[in-house]
Amino acid sequence: MRGPFAVLLALLALGPLPQRLDEADRIRKSDKPRARQMLDEVERELAANPDPRLIARAQLLECRWADAPPDAYRAVDIGLAAAATAHDERLHAQLILCRGNALQFGGRSPDAEHDFVDAARIASAVGDGETSDEALSNAGYSQYTRGAMAEALANLNAAYRGAEARGDEKRRLEALSLIANVYADVHVAQYDKAVEYYRQLLAAYERRGEQSDVADTLFNLGATSETKGDLAAAEEYYRRALRGFQQLKKPADVAFCQRALGSCLIKQGRAGVAMPLLDASLAYYESTHDAEATASARQTRGIAERRLGRATEALADLAAARAFFEREKNTRYLERNLGETALAHATRGEWQAAYDAETHRGALQDQLAEKRRDELSSRLRVEFDTTKKEQENRALVRENSLRTAALAAADRERRWQRVAIALTALLAAALAVLFWRQVVNTRRMRAMAMTDELTRLPNRRNILAVAENAFVESQRSHKPMSVIAFDIDHFKRINDTWGHAAGDDVLRNVARTCRMALRPSDSVGRTGGEEFLVVLRDTSASQAIEVAERLRAAVERLEFATIESGLRVTISLGVQSRTAQRSIDAMIGEADELLYRAKSGGRNRVASAA
Repeated sequence: MRGPFAVLLALLALGPLPQRLDEADRIRKSDKPRARQMLDEVERELAANPDPRLIARAQLLECRWADAPPDAYRAVDIGLAAAATAHDERLHAQLILCRGNALQFGGRSPDAEHDFVDAARIASAVGDGETSDEALSNAGYSQYTRGAMAEALANLNAAYRGAEARGDEKRRLEALSLIANVYADVHVAQYDKAVEYYRQLLAAYERRGEQSDVADTLFNLGATSETKGDLAAAEEYYRRALRGFQQLKKPADVAFCQRALGSCLIKQGRAGVAMPLLDASLAYYESTHDAEATASARQTRGIAERRLGRATEALADLAAARAFFEREKNTRYLERNLGETALAHATRGEWQAAYDAETHRGALQDQLAEKRRDELSSRLRVEFDTTKKEQENRALVRENSLRTAALAAADRERRWQRVAIALTALLAAALAVLFWRQVVNTRRMRAMAMTDELTRLPNRRNILAVAENAFVESQRSHKPMSVIAFDIDHFKRINDTWGHAAGDDVLRNVARTCRMALRPSDSVGRTGGEEFLVVLRDTSASQAIEVAERLRAAVERLEFATIESGLRVTISLGVQSRTAQRSIDAMIGEADELLYRAKSGGRNRVASAA
């Protein structure tokens, strides 16, 4: 049995509590079990010998590591009480920021934005620039997603200036990229500014040798040039981006770029040149079962076929695309589809069908006209707010100039020396406050491109990248890995019966339930519509089947009384483990086939190759 002295020696060997908290946070990504063990040990010691500041720090880690928002909220409540006892405003701000991140992950964006603003204010007051920057950046992102472009742009510009002042080149470029994205947005439509900033980014990324960012920026330049009508420039940028994605071996980006380039070529009257690109893009999307991308690719190919005089083929592609866009209520794509459909029917002499399509298109155009008026109003508001801010800045510059002149005059007269010193101190304080308010940290927003907005799970691109990395790691380490493809049974019936809002609620609840039923090392993402993919590292076939059954049972237990009393939702799952497949795409494809076998066998079941 170990005596008290031996226990004391063991604790001393672990080091002081603050250093152990730092170490746990440092190794979290590389060794989660050990980090968890260290934090648990620290919390047990704090229970015996409470230290409010260390309790707040430990709860901050609990919040950051939480797998679900409720766990984060509980940790923040405990941490805030401890931080208040310790009178530590820095920890207070960091805890509020962490709660804001959890709120945003949980789909409560307005509450999250309120927390971000509070965290920035508190952190700025105590000189914690890093926390203040992150909070302001998150607030700006939230404003951007809800359409408050002027507020978002002000925060992003402040982020850019702050990063530049600190000499943080990586964050400066991230801020500049986000600013360009805002200017390129249809609600702002400042395309020339967007192109200017994208070109600056391109030059910087080329100097730094960051080829992935180079390809992304070339694509953004192509898309913005195409929108503003410079099709020759757009084609050149798209072709350079396509070569970059091909060299980087990013098939999803290659397919997306092929479709964009094909659309640009069609606009130039070169549909024949576009066809091979569109065929390749469509083949990829069909192989990955991406319903939305497949519909978009079919529509673009249908437009090319119609331009080439292949009316029959065009109508087949357009009809397939239209079925998806009608189901998704995508008015913009439907309006374009119906216009092309009417022209294709006219080519075949089918005048009644052409008339019907054009009539339907006219009704959609009325809806789109109203939406464009709203966009114009938003754009004018952004321009007004930006101009107003510039005028305020010029007034501030003039005021500072006058104040400096007054101080210089007072300094020449000894009797005003004390007044001059006081004014100088006030000016320095004002500039310091302005500085901290202007500095913004632009860490982020790539998440925007990597997260599904509805479920807050990784989106298709993100989860496929996770699967690819897990597959490569499994091959290298000779450890097993498995994937589960699943979708929600009879989901269309839910949408048709109770509406898309109810369908969205079902998707969110299924996503949250599955995430909570998995290990921290597992990943689940939404691949499209009601379809999901689970990636299980270090998991054998038999273990994967157990996980699939656990997911199936967890979803089956869900209740949706707010939609319909007694409503039950089920899922069908296909399980595949790495064997002799030469690629992750093949492995996912086999999991999809097993999913369809589960559906054919009666749904609400698991199908596997084992």
